[in-house]
Amino acid sequence: MTTPPTELALARQRRVHEFLTARGWHLDGDSDPGEAWFADDPTAGWLYPATFGGQHINEVADATPVRLQSYFTFGDDGDEVFTVVAAGNLRGSGCAEHDTGERIFPLTAGGTVDLGPIAPLLDTLEPRARYLDPRALIECLYFGPCKR
Repeated sequence: MTTPPTELALARQRRVHEFLTARGWHLDGDSDPGEAWFADDPTAGWLYPATFGGQHINEVADATPVRLQSYFTFGDDGDEVFTVVAAGNLRGSGCAEHDTGERIFPLTAGGTVDLGPIAPLLDTLEPRARYLDPRALIECLYFGPCKR
């Protein structure tokens, strides 16, 4: 956003926050969805803490599998979008089963996030994220695609 967020933008961010936290997600980053510039903060978003069975994994740049996460960002056309990133290996490293597969949701004509298609997607991604084995993801990343 190049201009201060409108009340609509702040309400949109708060609505998504309430939706995700009701499902057990946590706010990630130093910004709050009720603050201005939330969508401009590259660290702001939400994480699903039950990913990998809730176990802590040390962060190693470009090697650590990512947790199930979501955030507001800007699409190729510069318009704001909402994104859900599945847990797994980033950028097609390893096999298709372990790829993150980013899902992008354009805002509605009214400027909101349509949570209707996101809820069933999360119904699939959350259990998968809980049971993913980070060791298997790292082996897939470094030793080549899994034989599935």
